[in-house]
Amino acid sequence: MIKQYFKQAWQMLKENKLLSIISILGTALAICMIMIIMILYEVNTANISPEIHRNRTYSLSIAEAIYKSNDQRYSYSSIGLPFIKECLYPLESAETVTAVMRNQQGKLLATTMDGHTESTVEALYTDAAFWSVFAFDFITGQPYDEAIIDGGTYTVIINETLARKLFGTTDVVGNEIKLDHIIYTIRGVVKDVSLYANKAYADVWIPYSAGGNTYAFADGIGGNFNCYILASKGIGKKILEQEVANRVASFNAQTPDFRANIGSQPFTQTEVWLGGGGGAITIQNLSSIFLRYGIIIVLLLLVPALNLSGITFAQIRKRMSELGVRRSFGATTGDILWQVLTENLLLTLIGGAVGLVLSYAGLVIFRDWLLITSLGQSGLTGGMFSPVVFLIAIFFCLVMNLLSATVPAWRVSHASIVKSIREE
Repeated sequence: MIKQYFKQAWQMLKENKLLSIISILGTALAICMIMIIMILYEVNTANISPEIHRNRTYSLSIAEAIYKSNDQRYSYSSIGLPFIKECLYPLESAETVTAVMRNQQGKLLATTMDGHTESTVEALYTDAAFWSVFAFDFITGQPYDEAIIDGGTYTVIINETLARKLFGTTDVVGNEIKLDHIIYTIRGVVKDVSLYANKAYADVWIPYSAGGNTYAFADGIGGNFNCYILASKGIGKKILEQEVANRVASFNAQTPDFRANIGSQPFTQTEVWLGGGGGAITIQNLSSIFLRYGIIIVLLLLVPALNLSGITFAQIRKRMSELGVRRSFGATTGDILWQVLTENLLLTLIGGAVGLVLSYAGLVIFRDWLLITSLGQSGLTGGMFSPVVFLIAIFFCLVMNLLSATVPAWRVSHASIVKSIREE
């Protein structure tokens, strides 16, 4: 019987091509938009290698230096290493704290010692704790440690692509390269990092004591560093935030001329992405942001539901006599309802398949502005498309669409047989 209903539903779709296309596209576009929103959320907030602890990694990137004498702002910048060493490295509620900075002059020129092969690279200057906060896959070699940082040793970790481009192999530990004419010894080679892991992303990783600009100002508050805090397991933001605030207050009590203001930092990964916390010390309340996105998603679901409700009712009105004849031959109210809902289910399933294709095509076509980051662009990967997200989206569309069809189907199934047969 179910098979027969689907055959009949398919035939009805072919007979009413325009209305069927409108219904399918309404569902498809809703699913497409929901998929894009959820994919962007997944890419920017989920635990992805090497940022496998995003759920408990917090960012503190900006500090405001304020004159103690008149409460006027002196600077608003990245943070200085003295501030990090005094306030953040000693955090008891943190498992590990790392300080990093990107090259202030842009990309570096990496060349082999003979100068025959070169490549422009993104550089990230880090401390030794960086390799504990982020989980890199080392192909050869090993990360640098505190002794390397303290000694200012000119060593470097490079990614797989750069190793193959410069030397044709990844077996390059111990080889030397030049980065903007400064000689570094390769200590390790790691697998390439996705650009979406924008905290850890680079082509080369260098000890900050070997060529990094560690200049600090305003009593050590301002500088060139960003700080990432890996909270201990079981430690929530409120506990971490309170300890950071206490340490900043102690720091401010000792500084002669300036006091530091870090606002509501440190931020979670979600706060940085949704709240624009990458360059601010305060952000909006996340609950209001989630509410806004929730309203958008509900509206996207309501559009195809209302669309299908009107179309379904119009189609049923045209088929009143047919359904009346069926009832006169013994079809029950449940049979009529099931037939209508089966047709609606087929529309939703087709719309879901089209929506999945459209979501992939949309990200490919509009990736220049949908997937852009502060570091540039990166290619699309199949891992961005979560089957769970798709199934949830199509489930809610299915529920909404079936509910939209239930009302007109119920009205028709409960109309008198004589009235149904006489309906033109």
